[in-house]
Amino acid sequence: MASEDRVLVDTVVKADPDTVWKAVREPDAVHRWFGWDDEGLAAEIEHMFVEQPEGDDDARTVAWPDGDVIDLEPADDGATRVRLTRRAHEDPDAAIGVYDPIDEGWITFVQQLRFSLEHHPGADRRTVSVTGVDLGPEDDALLARLGLRELGEQPVGSGYTLSRADGSTFTGEIYFQTDLQIGLTVAEEGNALLVIARIPPAAAPPNGTATFVLSTYGLDDEHFAALQDRWSTWWDVEAEAPAG
Repeated sequence: MASEDRVLVDTVVKADPDTVWKAVREPDAVHRWFGWDDEGLAAEIEHMFVEQPEGDDDARTVAWPDGDVIDLEPADDGATRVRLTRRAHEDPDAAIGVYDPIDEGWITFVQQLRFSLEHHPGADRRTVSVTGVDLGPEDDALLARLGLRELGEQPVGSGYTLSRADGSTFTGEIYFQTDLQIGLTVAEEGNALLVIARIPPAAAPPNGTATFVLSTYGLDDEHFAALQDRWSTWWDVEAEAPAG
């Protein structure tokens, strides 16, 4: 790794290197973790993971023209260390505290990759998602109303229980957490992964916005339709969540 690179994500995935390599090189496998369902996802995957990067099968690295690199290394107990690096900012001091959407996107996607391989290997994914949700003013913050703000003080691996306005609850554990993101497993939806990613007010005035992505596996059409209704109501937006 060059000295000018930034290590953005460095995590261990409980899957062997061959499996993880296929997951970042084969479009059908990438579809199980990258982004979220919309009409352009297949084309985006083809462009981003087939047309753009150079893959080195021997070194197990994928390198993009802009300097982004994923590299894999064997880890203990048959697992794989996944590291994603990006080029350093031209002015590191000026970049402190500045929102970087590509950084945040990669953080989400690597965690979705880890979850897919660790909890639903080989299974196809369907997502419910919404973007651009107003976080609201400090005295009526959306994340506080949803019960998410208090989870920010809990360590990864902690259990949680959250309630919806209709009285139903859902449970799981904190799967990952960064300054602007939290990932929650959701037991009641067949062990799904809910990622909430914030854009701060400075980058999305006046209050900031949030993206919610719920990745599900193994649900039939009836159960998935009901899930869409539950979650779009919970995050309190007047929008139809896109489905895959």
